[in-house]
Amino acid sequence: MNKKRSLWIGIISLVLIALVAYFWADTLMDSLFAYRSPLAQDPPVAGQPVGSPLTRRVVLVLVDALREDTSQNPEVMPYLNELRQSAAWATMHSRTPSYSAPGWTTILTGAWPDINDSQPANPPDEENVRTFTQDDIFAAARRAGLQTAVSGFFWFEDMLANSGVDAGFYTPHEDNSADQAVLQAALPWLEDPAYQLVLVHLDQVDYAGHHQGGPQDSRWNAAAARVDAMLAEIVAALDLQQDTLLIFSDHGQIDQGGHGGHEAVTLVEPFVMLGAGVIPGHYADMDMTGIAPTVAALLGTSLPASNQGCALTDMLRLPAGQRAADLDQALLAQQNNLLRAYRSALGFENSSQPPITSAADTAAIMDALRAGRLQQERLPRLSMAVLLAIALVIFVARRWKRKNGWLLLGAALNLGVVNLLYGVIADKAYSLSALTSAGDLILSMALYCGIGFAVAWLVGMLLTGSFSRAKTEAARYTLTLTFLTLCLLAPPILWNFYRNGLLITWTLPEFAIMYFAFLCILQSLFVALFGLLFGGVAALLGLVMSKGNK
Repeated sequence: MNKKRSLWIGIISLVLIALVAYFWADTLMDSLFAYRSPLAQDPPVAGQPVGSPLTRRVVLVLVDALREDTSQNPEVMPYLNELRQSAAWATMHSRTPSYSAPGWTTILTGAWPDINDSQPANPPDEENVRTFTQDDIFAAARRAGLQTAVSGFFWFEDMLANSGVDAGFYTPHEDNSADQAVLQAALPWLEDPAYQLVLVHLDQVDYAGHHQGGPQDSRWNAAAARVDAMLAEIVAALDLQQDTLLIFSDHGQIDQGGHGGHEAVTLVEPFVMLGAGVIPGHYADMDMTGIAPTVAALLGTSLPASNQGCALTDMLRLPAGQRAADLDQALLAQQNNLLRAYRSALGFENSSQPPITSAADTAAIMDALRAGRLQQERLPRLSMAVLLAIALVIFVARRWKRKNGWLLLGAALNLGVVNLLYGVIADKAYSLSALTSAGDLILSMALYCGIGFAVAWLVGMLLTGSFSRAKTEAARYTLTLTFLTLCLLAPPILWNFYRNGLLITWTLPEFAIMYFAFLCILQSLFVALFGLLFGGVAALLGLVMSKGNK
């Protein structure tokens, strides 16, 4: 009776684990999509213009997903590399998540994704594109009375709905034909000096990465080469004695195709700037947040109010004297406003604020405020995680004492097969870069977990002769294998709970930890389900085999 009761307790526990894993995985990803910046409801107020313009107009060319190594390959992009000879250029760095929506928002606001209120994992559908809540360079241009235009993917129309864009062409498509339409729509604006800020978004390199084999496929280079020819058309429409052109990317792509994760190759982009007001040369690495304040310096507009970057003044021909001082003064005023807004949003408005002399000071203080609040939240979570870890160790130790140590090896075999299928054979990344769709991930993980469990179960049952045991014993062995596998999946989940909490709330998580834990939660769901399934099969086989031996 005790064995049957413990068996039923195990079955009920697995059902509960499966339910918890399902709802946790679902709500965790929902919380990522729903993330809002602490400044979403109360953004800082924009300041005064930085001074007189350095150029007649600024043209931004955003080549979606263009990797730095591809951009520097003269056989693929000869024209871009020719432009570098008369341009200021540098390697640019972004931050996770390396999706387009947070990248575009960082570029246009000068604020990192945890501040700029972008959708961290891109809009889930065309009906839910989030309009900017933070100030941006197009809104700053509107305040300065400048005329603006955007040609590119249709997300921009909704994102910039309140930013005062005067003319726009938007397409739902991403391939070469879409880029041709985008370019043809933009050329009249480029030839008309009345438009003083123009954004041209070219998307076919990203399309090749997602749908044509990734950066290692020849079609990736072909797409980049077509974009290179388009750059020549754009430059031909400009007068670079009076106009300034910026060419850059929003993220890279992993070799398998895809982005969004924390891989270094997804967080490094090219940056090339040439024309009026620019000092040519190869410069030190820069941050993506430097684009927005540089555009403000070129056009003489105010800095975007949530900006966290610094204008690339080393690359600019600033008039001697007051102009540089005015830019520094405007930056300090904007940074003080940002810091006050952030303090208030985190509940530290009554604490003292040390004087700041640079954007680096602001960043350090904001990081300290964020770390302080996180520390307060992490301490109780750490206690809970340690207690749960101790309980798991005790459970595993008890199973070992009962001479079921081989089952722990079976659990390790189970997870080894799953990761062999996922990481080696399917060549999937352990990051958001592998998340092409929820359906694809769920189905593939179900398949890998099913194969892994079947292999471990068959090996264990054969080695121990469990097929010939009574049905209760056969089922109990299977459930023990299941629980030991869940114990091996638990440490990354507990570590993520300590570092990031149950769900994403007021700050973005440590993405590498979060995604690996998410995979473990998803595996826990399927391990529990397959444990129940194979437990029933084991009981049935045990019943048949035991009767056959009588």
